[in-house]
Parts: sequence; C-alpha cells; structure tokens
Amino acid sequence: MTSGPANATSRLPLCADVSRHSGAQPAGSAHRWDTCIAFEATVHEWDLFRDPARMSEPQRRAMSVLGDWVAQSGLGYGLLMFAPRDLTTFDARRRQVRVYTRPPGPLGSFVRQDFCAGEEELWALFSEHVAGVGHSAAEPVAPQAGSDWHLCTHGRVDSSCGKYGAALFQTLHSEEPRLWRTSHFGGHRFAPTLLELPAGRYWAHLTPELTRQLARRTGDWQALAECYRGCAGFSPAAQYADAAAFQQAGWWWLDARREADVLRQDEDGFEVELHYWPPQGRGQPGRVHVQGERTHTLHLPASSHAPELYPEPQYRLTLAGHL
Repeated sequence: MTSGPANATSRLPLCADVSRHSGAQPAGSAHRWDTCIAFEATVHEWDLFRDPARMSEPQRRAMSVLGDWVAQSGLGYGLLMFAPRDLTTFDARRRQVRVYTRPPGPLGSFVRQDFCAGEEELWALFSEHVAGVGHSAAEPVAPQAGSDWHLCTHGRVDSSCGKYGAALFQTLHSEEPRLWRTSHFGGHRFAPTLLELPAGRYWAHLTPELTRQLARRTGDWQALAECYRGCAGFSPAAQYADAAAFQQAGWWWLDARREADVLRQDEDGFEVELHYWPPQGRGQPGRVHVQGERTHTLHLPASSHAPELYPEPQYRLTLAGHL
C-alpha cells in the first residue's frame, strides 16, 4: 500500500505524525460538499479511476460535466470508492452505489439513496445528482438504515493512510461490519481519518478505542471532540463552531439539526452563530455564539511525499449560550 511515490521520499516524516505531534487542530478541515457519491470498487481500481489516461468514455463525459459545474457553482462534491468486503460476490456490472444529498433546512444528516449500477449508469449518477444534468438508468434499491464508516487506507496517495488507516481497519474490521476500506478523500495529515455517513462528519487521528466509542456513542465524548474535523455541510468557520458545541454538549449534539451563520471571518478569527434543534426529549431549540481568536500559525506538510510546508492557523474558541 505504500509503494510508488512513497519510496522515493521515504526519508520524509509521515505528515500525520508531524500534524499529531504539533497539536494542530483538526477542526475546520472537512471537505465541503452538498452531494457525495460512494461506490464499490476494488483497491486495484482506485488508481485506475483516478488516472485521466485510463478513464472510460462515460467517466470522461461525467468529469467534463462535473468540472463545468464546479467552475460555475464554486462548490465541491464528494467521491468515495470503497472496497468490497467479499471479492467473490463483487460484480462490476452491478456495483453498490450510495448517493448522499443535503436536504433543505437545518442539517441533521444527509439523505441517502442506493443504486446498483454498471459503468455507464454509475457516471450518469454523478452528472445527474451533482450537476443536475441528464438521468441515470441505475437500478434503485432500498437503502440500509444506520451509519457507514469510511476509513481512508489509500497508501498510494499518502503513506500516512497506508500505515495508520490500514492498521486501524485490520484491528476493527471483524467487529465493525460497516467499516469500509476507502480511497483518498483528503486530510491524510489526520490519518487515520474517517468519514461517517450519512452524517457527513469527518474524524481525525482515531484509535481503535475512540472508533468504538464513536460507533457506539459511549465513553468520553470530549476526547472525540478533539478529533472532529467537521461536517461536510458547513464552511470551515462553522466546522470549528460545530466541534466546540459538540465538546460542550455531549453525544446528543450528534443527533441535533444545526444551522450556521458566519457573522465575521477575517485574518484575526471568526464569529459564528449556531442555531440548533435537539433530538426529541433533549429540550428546546436554541442558539450559541462561537468566537474563534487566532493565536498562532503552524507550518506543516500536507503530504508525506513532498517537503513543502503550508500555514495552518490555530484558534482559541469561546462559546456563549445555553446547550
């Protein structure tokens, strides 16, 4: 999993080690999207689908549509490839595909739709659900309730995920049947990094015990709050506010619907007002005000395979209001 570019720069420290030892805040680092599509693909296929020279014609057409949409909208989208648990039952003509779409109004979790799709239908789903172009003939199937846990193990993109993500998967895969080996989705400096769907929450530097606590909603939520990168439905400033509210409120916050207004954002920090609607039985709707004051800036690598350092502002967070 760590062959290729990793070998040429094996003397560089793993970016996840540098980030963890620096104490860098994971909050504010989640990929921002309103639509994410996760589909079944073997580990061998991960690099094939990422290589422009080897893309099929249906994928090329979809990538062109998506490129135009990103340029016009200024938004991103999520693309995940997850490895089948049982290769003997995998059929590339009937891949499992899960489409996650942000619903209108305050955000609790994304809406999931499931399909079976071949090559043509798969990429037509991207054009249809991300860019609103065309219609896919993919076969709808009933979605499974509950959460899926997508763990990046894509070592050919970054050795941090090849080392830490793969090790975490080996430890937990037998006890967590909905933990998936997943292709690169950003933030390998926070490996092992995990994406929780349909919640759209990204997590950083997870250990086996913290992952178990997250999946079962038990234990020290404040320790997990330190690992919360943010929700895909929020901007970076709002992701910081969401993490601060979780750290103070506890587990019920993960089931609340939230809406964020960024009141101020500049080089000195930000102010965010979070409106929330608790789950049934947890009280009345409310709002909190979160202020982030920039305290210092770290300079950290974004990759284990390149020496360049990038600025990472760090913030002191203050939360006012009732939770």
